[in-house]
Amino acid sequence: MTASNLTNTSKPEDVWFVDSGASNHMTSHEDWLKELRKLERPAYVETGDSTIHPIQHVDNVPFGEEGNQPYIKNVLRVPTITKNLISIGRIVEQGM
Repeated sequence: MTASNLTNTSKPEDVWFVDSGASNHMTSHEDWLKELRKLERPAYVETGDSTIHPIQHVDNVPFGEEGNQPYIKNVLRVPTITKNLISIGRIVEQGM
């Protein structure tokens, strides 16, 4: 399942993939995060192919139509991933 992002484009790198196996929301898009909060200490995520990726930032990402936007909270910016992932568990915790 996919969901379009805030820009409503059809490019594959601009699509969010809803992932039941993802432990956190993740994107490589620096410009999608509002404030680019640095992590206090280095952290990494491991993808399904066992590759380790460094996390650079964390912040909220606006999602949906401009004007009345909900936010996807605590999105990790992982520059080396190729897909934007929404964690089903985290989105449920967020009440969306």
